[in-house]
Amino acid sequence: MRRTVLITGAGGFVGSHLAEGFLAMGDTVIALDRDFDAPTRRRLVDATIIAASLSVDAVAATGRIDLVIHGAAITTPPEAVGLTGAQHVASNIDLLLTSLDIARAHKASDFVFLSSSGVFAPTDGDGVHLESTVPTADMPYAVAKRAGEAATMAAAGPGLRAIAVRLGPIYGPAEAPRPSRTTVSQVRRWLDRVTAGEPIVVEMPDERRDWTFAPDLPQALDALLRREPAMTGIVHLTSAAITTNLDLAKAVAGLVAGARVEIAASGEAPRLPMVSDRLDMAALHAWTPLAAGLQYLRDGAAP
Repeated sequence: MRRTVLITGAGGFVGSHLAEGFLAMGDTVIALDRDFDAPTRRRLVDATIIAASLSVDAVAATGRIDLVIHGAAITTPPEAVGLTGAQHVASNIDLLLTSLDIARAHKASDFVFLSSSGVFAPTDGDGVHLESTVPTADMPYAVAKRAGEAATMAAAGPGLRAIAVRLGPIYGPAEAPRPSRTTVSQVRRWLDRVTAGEPIVVEMPDERRDWTFAPDLPQALDALLRREPAMTGIVHLTSAAITTNLDLAKAVAGLVAGARVEIAASGEAPRLPMVSDRLDMAALHAWTPLAAGLQYLRDGAAP
């Protein structure tokens, strides 16, 4: 059944990949963001693009919406965008509440809030972060995501299924900085370095992370939404392909002849990988292996 899907934050890295993927699955996509650069507009040529601030009025004329995926967020640290910590949290919560208002006004049956493994502190969990792990990170971004998860759960009710999907580190094509997300992924930064003839400097070589190829996200999320019995609550959506920073650096360096990897320990507490204790991720979706995803970034050939 063809759905109408509203994606907020669709001009960004993750949001644009979701929009592109749902279009490819045959859905009608409404892509909403304050700004879409020219390459993103070309990728989303078959979507209804609304370049506007997030508001109920911005989508008033779109008719019924079946699924709202809320990805619009300020992920840049508050001081970098002239906000206090409290203002940063409040701004992100206001965006979420507006998206929930849109979902109700357009009689959406499903609402997805894109949360993050950033809700966790390095000391949370026992070697990995699970849905059952209690998150305690206290930076504004983490507080905003945790508050968003709680608001999403509170919004669920008759006629509206609400899910908070936590994403781990994402990499993939078409990744570039923008005002609301000024830092690109470690994969992108390292690939840019070796392409420029500079060494990769690994500060936490033993840190383990779960890396997910961005084009996998739409089909994996679709599979999650179609799963029976219906999933609700908080779900980790990750390839669960765990690798150390050092092994990742070596894999990226292997894409460019003569690339070098150096280690410069930082002393920071390493973050932990995110996996699921609610779902078998391998059974949910055929995730792109890390080596194939990296090869795609270098060559542009389908993995």
